[in-house]
Amino acid sequence: MPDSLHGSDKARLQTCNGPVSRVVVINDFSVARGGATMLVLLLLKLLREQNVDVTLIVGDDTHNADFDTLGIDVVRLGQQPLLKGNPLRTAINGINNTSAVNLISDWIAANDTTGTVYHVHIWSQILSPGIFVPLAKVAERTIIHAHDSFHACPNGAYMDYPAEKQCTRVPLSGSCLVTQCDRRSYSQKLWRVARQMRLFSAMGNTVPWGRLVTIHEKMANGFLRAGYAKDLLQTIRNPVRPFSETRIPVEHNKSIFYIGRLEQEKGAQDALEAAERTGVLMEIIGDGPMRAELEARYPKAIFHGWRDRNDIVSLIRQARGLVIPSRLPEPFGLVIAEAAASGIPVILTEMAFLADEIRQLGIGLSCNTQDMGELGNALISMAEMPSQDIMSMSERAFASGSKLANSEQEWLAQLQLLYAHLVETAARKAA
Repeated sequence: MPDSLHGSDKARLQTCNGPVSRVVVINDFSVARGGATMLVLLLLKLLREQNVDVTLIVGDDTHNADFDTLGIDVVRLGQQPLLKGNPLRTAINGINNTSAVNLISDWIAANDTTGTVYHVHIWSQILSPGIFVPLAKVAERTIIHAHDSFHACPNGAYMDYPAEKQCTRVPLSGSCLVTQCDRRSYSQKLWRVARQMRLFSAMGNTVPWGRLVTIHEKMANGFLRAGYAKDLLQTIRNPVRPFSETRIPVEHNKSIFYIGRLEQEKGAQDALEAAERTGVLMEIIGDGPMRAELEARYPKAIFHGWRDRNDIVSLIRQARGLVIPSRLPEPFGLVIAEAAASGIPVILTEMAFLADEIRQLGIGLSCNTQDMGELGNALISMAEMPSQDIMSMSERAFASGSKLANSEQEWLAQLQLLYAHLVETAARKAA
C-alpha cells in the first residue's frame, strides 16, 4: 500500500524545489504507446504546473503539441523504434545507440548544474542501455524508473514465454543463458543477453546511482536477484485517477470488460474463449495485432476498438466486472486500480502483483487465467453473483480501491521529495 506523506514531509515539500533547478526526463517516446509513457506525460504536466523547469530528452521524432503549451524544453534524437528500422542497424543500436549516447553526453556537458535531476524511464526501444555511460557522470542525481524488469531480466518480465510460466533464474547465470525464454526465438534471446551485458557494463558495479524506483514492492525480489543493492531500491506506486468519482452500480450490469492491447501476452484471447464457453457477455476496449482474428473467432463479443479516456469512462459504466487475464506477471496494471476505485470488481491473473491485495480487500477474484476451467468459473461467479453480493463487492472496491495506488498529487510529492533528497545528498558529498 502507498504510504501517506508525514507532516514533516508535507512541510518540506513547501521548499523541496529549492535545491532542484531542473528535471531532465529521459524516455523513448513523445506520445503514449502504453502505460509507462502515459505516466511520463503526466509527470511532465504535473511538474510544469508546479513551475519546475523541465527538459525532455526523447528518442522518437514525433511532435507533441502539448510540450509547446506546457513550455517544456524538448531535445529529440529523432529515431524510430527498433522494430521499424533496418535489421542490422536495429541489432547494433539496440545494444548501444551511439547517437543517443552522444546526445545525452553533449547535453550534460553543456547544461548540467548541481541542481539538475535526471529521471530515466523507457530506454529499451530506441535509446539503448548505452545512455547510462554519460549518465554515470551524474549518477548521484539520476533516478531510474523501473516500469518493468528490463533493468534486471533480459526479456524484461522474468517470464519463460515458451513454457508460459514465471522465471526464477538468476539473470545471465548459466541456467539463464541456455534457456530459450524469448517470445520469438533463441537467437533473439542471445541478442537480449548481449544487451543486458551492455546494460550492466554501462551501469558499472561501483557507480553511485541515486535510486531505482519500482512501481510495486514485489518487484524488489527480481532486482535483488539480479545483484542490485537493497538500499538502491525504492517503491513509489503509480498514480491512478478513477474512471468515476461515484460508484458504478455494477449490480445492474451484465458485461465483463477487458481493456488493453490485443496481443498474445495480454491474454484477451483467453478471456474471450472462456466467455464463449460459459456464455458470459464480453466487451473489449482496445486494439492490436490480434483484433481481426479475435473479432472473427468470437462474434458474440462486442469490440469497441481503442477509445480515449472520455469514451472509456462512458463505456465502463456498463461493466459488471473487469478481467485482466495477462499471461505474464503484471507489476502494477493501471486499469486494475482505475476500475476498482470506481467500484468495478476485477478478475485477474494470480501472477499479478496486485492479486493478493485484491483478494484480501474482497474486491475481486484471482485465478490461473490460462486455465479455461478456472477462468470460466471466475467469469460465471461474477456474472451470476447475487445482486446484493456483487453490490457489496463493488462498495468495498469503491471504498478501498484507491489504497492500491497513489493519487496524482501523492505520486508527484514523493518524486519531488526524492529529487530534493538526491540533490542535497550529492551537494553534501561534494562539499
